[in-house]
Amino acid sequence: MPRACAICGKSAAFGSNVSHSKVHTARRFDANLHTATINGEKLLVCTRCRRTATKPARMAKKAAKAAS
Repeated sequence: MPRACAICGKSAAFGSNVSHSKVHTARRFDANLHTATINGEKLLVCTRCRRTATKPARMAKKAAKAAS
């Protein structure tokens, strides 16, 4: 199972550690992944997708205006 988000596909990015003497060494920036149960299925999901999934649905402005 790859370390990538099951929803958006976000995975590791690559960059450099930079020391005080400015020596660059390769490093890996891992995605912030967590297991989440969505529709009864355990998935590895990044925090951005997890926050978006738990967000309540919003009404359109016209529908909200008509309701009031």
